[in-house]
Amino acid sequence: MKKITTTGFAFFCALCSAQITLTKDVSFGNNGTVQLGTTDISSYHLSHYNAPIFQGNKLFVNQPIYDASGSLVGRKFYRLNHNGSLDATFGTNGEVTVPTTNYNSNNFYADTNKFYLDSGEKYFSNGLQDTGFGNVNTPLANNDLSHYKIVLPDGKIIARNPQNIKKYLSTGAPDTTYGNNGVVALDSSLEFTLNNPGGLKYFDQNFLYEVVLDVDNLPAYIRKINITTGNLDLSYGQNGNSYFYGTLTSPIYSLGSAYVPQSNALFIHNTDGTMSGVGMAGQLTRTNAAGILDTSFGVNGVINYPSFHTFNGDDYIVTVNDPILYQNYIFILFSSFDNATGDQKFELMSYDYSGNPTTINNNLHHIFQIFYNTNNFYKNLVLKVKDNYLYAFAENKISRYIISNATLSTSENIETKESLQFINPFQNELNFNSKEKIKSIEIYDETGRLVLEGKNSTLDTSALERGVYMIKITMQSNKVVSKKGIKN
Repeated sequence: MKKITTTGFAFFCALCSAQITLTKDVSFGNNGTVQLGTTDISSYHLSHYNAPIFQGNKLFVNQPIYDASGSLVGRKFYRLNHNGSLDATFGTNGEVTVPTTNYNSNNFYADTNKFYLDSGEKYFSNGLQDTGFGNVNTPLANNDLSHYKIVLPDGKIIARNPQNIKKYLSTGAPDTTYGNNGVVALDSSLEFTLNNPGGLKYFDQNFLYEVVLDVDNLPAYIRKINITTGNLDLSYGQNGNSYFYGTLTSPIYSLGSAYVPQSNALFIHNTDGTMSGVGMAGQLTRTNAAGILDTSFGVNGVINYPSFHTFNGDDYIVTVNDPILYQNYIFILFSSFDNATGDQKFELMSYDYSGNPTTINNNLHHIFQIFYNTNNFYKNLVLKVKDNYLYAFAENKISRYIISNATLSTSENIETKESLQFINPFQNELNFNSKEKIKSIEIYDETGRLVLEGKNSTLDTSALERGVYMIKITMQSNKVVSKKGIKN
């Protein structure tokens, strides 16, 4: 039986459109992981509510600070270099501590010179507060999802409040040219309340694409609001609201939605429910620019996946998380918790936009991270993709993985990644042809061990054994290209 199963899996993988490889980036932090602060109550865990922001090749994150009684007393901000080290040009040795008791004090914008807090303050990169900046704070009592702010390309600030939209100049003063002295009232049906909060998914010129949450705090739909008029764009979806449920039967839960980068208002949605009475089942769908289901996505507009399943004796359930997007691949995160041992495992599955399962490190079920003996404290894992890196945020640790989506084939003679080319499979020499100058090349074996490195476009690989390798090429612009290679 085992032999049949193995053969069937190999045949199934042959039908997969591609193979994704996740390799721990050992050049980041300490063997691929950066630890910030401690895990005690004074420096609580990182999460997506703490808004990690990428500034080019730098990463901007923050942590709330609690006293011994569990009361919020401040927030610490960090800026990391591309290699995971603290950026000494930011604050004091890469850190800025802001005393605050406001739970809405996480950042909503940051660039190389400044960052803004959701509570309405502006700070410079040296850690000093801009005392001349007007306060744009409009929180709704203890509900982080009931308002949001965005910075426009011209430096002006849009504040979406429970009942209105306000626009501010870059100085923090009201933009009196907008609406009625800087304020546009929203239709009462668009009001955020404690029972029906929401958040921003995408901003496009004069429109806000908002996710609206239901009474269970789960995403229910996405709506499109005209910020000039304060009204729904009734041409979007069904009367201004996108309908993204596929063929699942009620009750249906929306687990998250993600904007497709550089698209015309395309969103990938993750839903969970039942299918033909067979129990829990998940579906991925995509809505187009008009806010309706895109039937060219997946199979007749949907991609089905097992939202609850058993793998290697562990029961996994899909997490409430936005789909993680990389090129035309979708990652779904699952979690398993052992009440007896306190061990928690996170699993990744992947599909391409055509609905084909994609293997991750040659497995359809990839055990991504394991936390042992968690003392029955459920950990929150947040994933974000930047370029060809996958960042994992858990507690006070950040891990980085190199993503490669090369499909291995011995009949494939040349691999191309944009303007980079090399012969694959290779033998005793690797030659890279690139329009951009190559800064460095690193080659890792299948265990993640660095086995060869160089700074030229040609590498002597005669000392490498035959096998599969991960090749990491850093360009002069610090852009990283990672590919799989076969040594014959």
